[in-house]
This record gives sequence, C-alpha cells and structure tokens, in this order.
Amino acid sequence: MKWFLDLTTRGKLFLGFGMMILFLLGVVATAYWGISSIQASQRSLYDEQFANAVDLLSLRANENGVRAALLNMMAATTNAERETWHQEIKQRSEEVDDTMRQLAERNQKALRLLDRLRELNSLRQDFAKTRDGQIIPLVYAGKEEQARALALGLQLDRYLKIRTIAQELGDEAVQQARAAVAESEQLGKRTVNLFMLMAIAALLLGVAMVSLLNRIIAVPLRTVSDVASQVARGDLTVNVPNDERADEVGDLLRAFREMVTKLRNTTRELHEGVGVLASSSSEILATTTQVASGAAETATAVSETTATVEEVKQTAQVASQKARYVSDSAQK
Repeated sequence: MKWFLDLTTRGKLFLGFGMMILFLLGVVATAYWGISSIQASQRSLYDEQFANAVDLLSLRANENGVRAALLNMMAATTNAERETWHQEIKQRSEEVDDTMRQLAERNQKALRLLDRLRELNSLRQDFAKTRDGQIIPLVYAGKEEQARALALGLQLDRYLKIRTIAQELGDEAVQQARAAVAESEQLGKRTVNLFMLMAIAALLLGVAMVSLLNRIIAVPLRTVSDVASQVARGDLTVNVPNDERADEVGDLLRAFREMVTKLRNTTRELHEGVGVLASSSSEILATTTQVASGAAETATAVSETTATVEEVKQTAQVASQKARYVSDSAQK
C-alpha cells in the first residue's frame, strides 16, 4: 500500500482509471466473444445441422417421388404418359444427386456421416443402374410384369435400405440440430453469466478505486482545508496530521504543517515583543510623569522668585522716590 501512496496524484489517477478502463475493455471483449460465439454456433446450426436435416428430408422425399413415378410409369397405358413419368424420375434423380453432393461437401470432417453417405450413395447407384438399365427399358417394351417383378424384388430391398439409411441420417441430423440449439442456449447463458461477473467486478473495482482515492486524496485535502479555515480565524493551536507519504498530498501536508509552526512561533515572538514594548512604555510614562512633576515645581519656584523680584523692585522705586523727595526738601 505504501508504494501506491508514494505515487504522484497523476500516477494514482492513471493507475486507477487505467484499471477501470482495462476491466471495461474486458467486459467489452467478453461481450464480443460471447456474441461471436453465439453467432458462430447459430451459423453452424443453420449451415450444417439444419441444412443436413433439410437435405436429408428432401432426399427422402425425392426418393419416394422416384419410387412413385416409377410405379406410375409401369401403370401407364401410353408412351406419352410413360415419358412424362420418366422425366419426373430423371428430374428427381438429378435433385437427389445434387443433394448427395452437397451433403458430402458439407460434411468432409464428419467421418461417420461421410461413411454412411457413401454407403447410401452406393445403394443409390445400384438402384439407379437397375432402374435405368433394366426396369425402364422393360416398361417401354411393354413388359410390365418383368419390370414389376424387378421393382418389387431386389429394387424394393434396395429402396428400403436407402430409405432406412436416409431416415437414420435425418433423425441424427435432427438430434444434432437440437443438441446444437441446446448448446447455443447454454453458451448464451454462460456468456451472460460471464458478462455479468465481469460487469460486477468492474463495478466493484470502480467503487473500490473511488473509495480509495477519496480516502487518500480527498480526505487529506479536506483536512488541510479545515485547518486552513481555523488558521484564517486566528486559531493557531490546530494540529496538522503528520504524513510521510511522498506524493503531492504529503508534500502539501508537510508544507502546511511547517507554515502553521512558523506562524505559531512568529505570533509567540510578536507577543513577547509586545510585552517588552508595553513594559518599556510603562517605564517611559513613569519617567515622563516625574519630569513633568519636576517642571511644575520649577515653574512654581520661578513664579515665587518673580513675585519677590517684583516686590523688591517696587520697594526700590518707593525708596528712590523718598530719596528724591528728601533731596528736594534739603535744597529748598
């Protein structure tokens, strides 16, 4: 934890928000992976299992159509009708060939299914060879009984085997499609659960980072703000927390603690100086009072002396007048 506290504030913010961004990217990546997986599963379901089931269903339908067309051809009474049913047989046989080719190309990696398709194709080739080489010529030749004997004998066994294999493959394809659907649903649920876990983890990390940054950045700054408010009101008895962390908040706390200490010392020195000045002022006031008292006494003495001198002057004047009067009297 100490290493995190010693990081710069910018480093803390980069680390905290970087981790939240990484978790957010993880959530996005998880969502993308889940969606891509579901899309791949759906694409595989549609392009493989569903396509196999549809093609095998189409194959069975066309084989049944070929069988029905052949029977109708044998029951036809005119060559025009026989030709119409013969064209139906050709068309459906071509569709079956295309379907078999698509199945073989689509399932190159499904070895078991590929083996069954090869077995099915071998039976079809034998069936088509007998049909096109023997039964249809007999029908055109008017030999319906011989054609019917072949169609209801060996050809029927081959047809039933073809139908059985196609039915089994179709059922397997349906089961695989259902399994793929269930797997896709499970994948979707797992993806949603994983996405929710990632989202909850990202949310918890965000809350934890906000709480941590609040505790290691906002709370100390709030403490400094409160201390500054008390100092602004003139209260220098506040205690600034001592924090040895090496980031900007630690530097601010140490600088503010030093500032408060210096202000406290300066204020104490000012108080001591004011006390000294007050004491000196008292002494000066006392001295001034004494000097003023002495000056008053001196002024009184001077006033008394002045009065005495005035009295002496008046006496001298009287004496002078009397002396002049005596002198004048003597002359007469």
